[in-house]
Amino acid sequence: MPEILMAWDAKVHFLQMTNPNGSPTPTPSKEAAAKEARMGFRVAAMSRKMD
Repeated sequence: MPEILMAWDAKVHFLQMTNPNGSPTPTPSKEAAAKEARMGFRVAAMSRKMD
């Protein structure tokens, strides 16, 4: 889990630095990003087929 959050932060930083519009987009708070990641994992787990 920490590796995923670190990769997410790095991707956001990269996108901010390479934004062609010149102004970085506002970053979500760590709590909001963690909540979004948890919800994504829940959806992925619930959509998995149990064989």
